[in-house]
Amino acid sequence: MDITMAITADQRERLSNLHSALINDITDEMGIRNNVIPCTRLEALWSRDPVIGTAHPAQRVEIGYEKEDDEGEDEEIEFFEYLEDTDPGDFVVMAAPTGTRVGLWGELLSTIVQENGAEGALIDGPTRDSRLIEEHEFPVWAEGHSAIESFGRVAFAEYDVPVQIDGVTIEPGDVVFADYESIVVIEPSVLDQVIEEGEEELETENNVRADIRDGDSVYEVWDRYGTL
Repeated sequence: MDITMAITADQRERLSNLHSALINDITDEMGIRNNVIPCTRLEALWSRDPVIGTAHPAQRVEIGYEKEDDEGEDEEIEFFEYLEDTDPGDFVVMAAPTGTRVGLWGELLSTIVQENGAEGALIDGPTRDSRLIEEHEFPVWAEGHSAIESFGRVAFAEYDVPVQIDGVTIEPGDVVFADYESIVVIEPSVLDQVIEEGEEELETENNVRADIRDGDSVYEVWDRYGTL
């Protein structure tokens, strides 16, 4: 995968100190909308700590889908290519038809991309082998669990193209920040601004908390910081 802007180690470390609600506040103030997937339908299988990576998106579709420029490539081969093209620091993103009931992701697929250096996966449907995924400590956000095999029931369309999950468009190379509350998508061009403003907001939150615990009233804290 050719990504023009990777996340640096410094950016990753600084982002890991933030949380999704704070990042949402910052991107809201920047006028950015429709970049947060709340953990209502899609939830972390086990991880609660923030996971950060570069979006490596793919699209699953109903059986019978035909590409406009189909050159007859076996979809299973293309799916294997997608897995092998996963780079260190990637965040696997797999979009799928609404209401998918098959297990779109599993422990062996997790093992493949984990060995290739993936940070985590966002799966727009159920997972199989979920207990084994947790045992291997590979962070996955998904919609429940299903033992139903996906091959022959859901097709693989394409990868490293923009996809949509819950109304949020995810482009190849976008920064994905996931914690137990939400998955936030950040364009690389605004990443530094989000980090800097997020750190400032985090300091304010810490000051508010400290002042409240020191006995200051809600009114005093609001007058001082303008936030609660």
